[in-house]
Amino acid sequence: MSAWAFLLGIGGRHKPALAFTYGLTLTENVAVLLYPAMIGRAIDGLLADDRSELVVLAAVMASHLAIGIGRHMFDTRVFSRIYADLAGDMVLRQRAGGASVEQVAARVLLSREIIDFWQSEVPAIATALVSFIGAVMLLPLLSIPVGVAAIATLLPIAGANWWFAHRSLRLNRALNDVLEREVAVVATAPPRRVHGHFARLTRWRVRVSDAEAATWGIVELATIGLVIAALLILAEVPGATVGTIFAVLGYVLAFGDAIDDLPNIVQNIARVRDIVGRVRSIS
Repeated sequence: MSAWAFLLGIGGRHKPALAFTYGLTLTENVAVLLYPAMIGRAIDGLLADDRSELVVLAAVMASHLAIGIGRHMFDTRVFSRIYADLAGDMVLRQRAGGASVEQVAARVLLSREIIDFWQSEVPAIATALVSFIGAVMLLPLLSIPVGVAAIATLLPIAGANWWFAHRSLRLNRALNDVLEREVAVVATAPPRRVHGHFARLTRWRVRVSDAEAATWGIVELATIGLVIAALLILAEVPGATVGTIFAVLGYVLAFGDAIDDLPNIVQNIARVRDIVGRVRSIS
């Protein structure tokens, strides 16, 4: 069974609740995607002494707030129950399979990260995708040159994150190897070995962080270039309204936010892939 198949299967009887909470998340993301265009229309309306677009914007924002509060309260309950099922089943399966107490205890702690992935990272990925796809689709409608510039920034960003995905998987595998020994070290190891264990943890975490920082730097440089290019392009557009300029910049920034999150998303996916392999094993 692949890591992805395992992740899809952990919801078990909670799949309807998962579908509902992710549906709420998608609704929130669509509302956020509409904001730049709606705010731009409201600006142009107010400048023309028309407040109707402002009323629509306020109604959408209030609905978004209500959905966000409800989704936050609901998904905490859902994912807490899923973790209880996952951790309980894993302990019994691995204990029956002969895994050591130290391995089982460490994997119980690591399994919490799988649930955190579903609760935090999957919505973050969805938000990034909706922002990215929405910006790529809407920017050309508002300004074709800015849309082309946005697509061009994907080349260095894709290359940097491809490199980071492979490196992050190797680094997280080494880091989790050290973490699996933590219970035994804390329980029985002599002082020198205890200090050595945490020193190794620090080194691996620093290496993961350094690789992520380098990737994020490349992504951020591409984003800065896109913002500057968009401003230069918009300055040459004759007759552009204030609302249109705001909407274009809003989608440029949404595009930038989406790709800025990529290194963190790649890192979390690599980490959870390695953890899934450990949680599925029986020794």
